Amino acid sequence: MESLAPTFKISADQDIGEVQFACTGLWDMDTMVEFQRELVAASKPMFERGQKMRSLADLRGFSAQTKEVSDAIRIVVVEAIKLGTERTAIIVDSTLVGMQYRRLNEGLPLEIFDNRMDAIAWLRAKD
Repeated sequence: MESLAPTFKISADQDIGEVQFACTGLWDMDTMVEFQRELVAASKPMFERGQKMRSLADLRGFSAQTKEVSDAIRIVVVEAIKLGTERTAIIVDSTLVGMQYRRLNEGLPLEIFDNRMDAIAWLRAKD
């Protein structure tokens, strides 16, 4: 059984306008607040320049979240759209997590994948 310990890692590539993050476990609101803080810090240079962004979310090992955390995630998505996020690729190993994130990301072009290579290819494809 996988650990439910909450973890995340965030990185940004300013040159291509891409934010990548990996999340695992079952989160509480303290973890969610820290994630939001770090995500804003990583993305801020891009949205301050008005740069369009794309995001890659690796949610393998992430649990379906509580309503409170899910509501907070939805707020992050709404703000990300306002700040210039134009598409998101999500990697999952759970159908339930994929369904939850499709619902939470309503309004944002989103595709769900089971591997990183396909997710990155879609994310970086020219429209």
